Amino acid sequence: MSLTPETFKLRGFGKTYSWIDLVNSEEYDGFGFLSDHLADASWTTMFLKHWSLGSCFSRNAEPRTFNRMRSFLRRVAETIASGRSLSSRDLKIINNALRSPVHRFLRAGRSVPYSLEIVPFNHDWHWVQAEIFKSLAAMLAEGQEERLKICPNSGCRWVFFDQTHGNRRKWCSDLRCGNRDKVRRFRERRAASRR
Repeated sequence: MSLTPETFKLRGFGKTYSWIDLVNSEEYDGFGFLSDHLADASWTTMFLKHWSLGSCFSRNAEPRTFNRMRSFLRRVAETIASGRSLSSRDLKIINNALRSPVHRFLRAGRSVPYSLEIVPFNHDWHWVQAEIFKSLAAMLAEGQEERLKICPNSGCRWVFFDQTHGNRRKWCSDLRCGNRDKVRRFRERRAASRR
């Protein structure tokens, strides 16, 4: 079954940064059961389309390489969400991934007089990787690391960017993991009161 843009967003993807979507492509359902979206061609196609990354990843990227990138980004997310700084080794890996040669073009436009376009020399795997790492670098450069959180449900661990005004969101979803936690705590209180 083909994934639509609406379904992609309803499943929690395509909201803030491409690197977070890649991390969450290894998705646990809240009970510990895994769905690996990188194994689903419709998901990877929608991921690339949504983030304007073309289709070169599916042709040129070796799955092990993409999985290693996802594992690295998961580790980075856990470091950031715990309030720790990235190591110099992590920064070096990120900076190496950001290297992708580009052209810059000034174009005459219709709605605006001119626009500056940045176009990669090659729409290949290295460019896709650079763009995904660029989304991580942009989040960090904007000073938004305190908004990166990981759902505390050990059967979920969804990475999310807290966009609430007070930065107080705890769960990936109040309806999903938040509600399960409320039910669990209610049952614990009820069992304790019976003793």
